[in-house]
Amino acid sequence: MTKARYKVIPGNGDPCPRCCQPTQIREHEAILEKHLRQPFYFRRWFYCMNPRCQVQMYCVERFKVLNVVVWGDSWDSVDEAVASA
Repeated sequence: MTKARYKVIPGNGDPCPRCCQPTQIREHEAILEKHLRQPFYFRRWFYCMNPRCQVQMYCVERFKVLNVVVWGDSWDSVDEAVASA
């Protein structure tokens, strides 16, 4: 069995868009280099706990993190910022 790479945040998240039941709040345990290479990632998402609901996981725009590299910049500065955090 693989270890989950997320942690559960206490409390209820936004209601599920399909069944309106409370959801579980999840976020990454750590932001990996893989996430920083993607155009964007979600720092937090919701998981519907209703076993009969077809929606399992959904993300909302307010937790979207854009990884923007300006022309002429390099990923070296991003790597240094992650290493110092």
